[in-house]
Amino acid sequence: MPKMLLLVLFLIPMCIAGQDMRCPAVHGISPHQSPSDYARFQALLSFKLKENHNIRPRTINYFPVVIHVVAREGDIPVTEAQVLNQLDVMNADFAGRGQNIPKLLPEFLSIAGQADMQFCLAKTDPEGNPTSGITYTETDIDNIALQTGPEGRIAIHYDQLGGKTGWDPSRYINIWIGAYGDILGSASFPGSAPFPEETGIVIDPKYFGSIGEAGNSGNFGRGHTLTHEMGHYFGLKHIWGEGLEINCEDSDDIPDTPNAAGPYYGCPEGEQITCETSDMYQNFMDFSDDRCLAAFTNDQVAFMQTAQEVYYPDLPVDGSCAPTTDTFESWFHNLSWSHDAASDTYIIYSDEVFNATRDISVFSADGRLAYQGEWSFGQSYLVNLKNLAAGVYFLRIDQDEQYFVRSIVIY
Repeated sequence: MPKMLLLVLFLIPMCIAGQDMRCPAVHGISPHQSPSDYARFQALLSFKLKENHNIRPRTINYFPVVIHVVAREGDIPVTEAQVLNQLDVMNADFAGRGQNIPKLLPEFLSIAGQADMQFCLAKTDPEGNPTSGITYTETDIDNIALQTGPEGRIAIHYDQLGGKTGWDPSRYINIWIGAYGDILGSASFPGSAPFPEETGIVIDPKYFGSIGEAGNSGNFGRGHTLTHEMGHYFGLKHIWGEGLEINCEDSDDIPDTPNAAGPYYGCPEGEQITCETSDMYQNFMDFSDDRCLAAFTNDQVAFMQTAQEVYYPDLPVDGSCAPTTDTFESWFHNLSWSHDAASDTYIIYSDEVFNATRDISVFSADGRLAYQGEWSFGQSYLVNLKNLAAGVYFLRIDQDEQYFVRSIVIY
């Protein structure tokens, strides 16, 4: 079935439900793509699922991503600060310490997984030259992520069709940001892209990260759309299975995810039962709002790790996502600061990782405490200024007995 017809067929029930299409994924890892790879995948997955019950040392794999922003002339819908913020959100989600973990129903805490997979902006391009890991391409095509060219090729993936040709998909995770109609995002499953150049993920800019335009997108404005699509990229189906029909016969093929009859929307509360067991509607592979999504399961983690080893063996890179510094003073003085007017948020971000908890405080000019928070993970930190009046404030960062202060202005 042609891709565009497939999208239309799946948009119909979503429009009836009055929802944006979280993503149009309808397939998983298929034995027909490469029977030998699939057989190896099944054998390795079986081993990993048994290994889940044993204590084992953890090794983090680091994956280079390149963000291809494709937008109208003069429009820059995604900044470097937004990219760093989005990667921090996804890295926290995959590490099992995302912002919604405290909301996870107690019955699922024991199966919440830590993926030991972290995502970094690429540091070198395919020719070995230094890169920011972000490309910007101007286009004059509306909803470029929905448009197709010869052979049904999707325009956003190709220079000659008005988009951006991706980098070697065996070495980079290509993430395209472009207008996608009513769809939040999509991803190719392992080994299933119709053309190798289309291997990767597409996200509408309205749902990329939690600041800028995305910060004002309502139900899907906290950056978990990319987490959901990265799950598909590593082979995960929606938690209820395929399609949108309400039934208990389908499955996502993951042993420890409870079977659900269909997707959830909004953010339910308490126990919800559709197939005689409590549904994990807070799983990243459901359609719940961003304020609700909290975790992958242990077996989903094993599934993704297995898919990576079999289908993307050359993706991991040596080292870490960023150099680590042990000096609080040098870390502070190398911070970048910016104000995101769209979401009324102040963003602080660093090119270095500082593995220590830092306390964040904002004081008004007359010394009143206006904001307080804790920075313990990631390279970016967001200071919510929505409830503060215009004026000069002083932002203080504390670590143990050291602290530094910087003035910020809210207009």
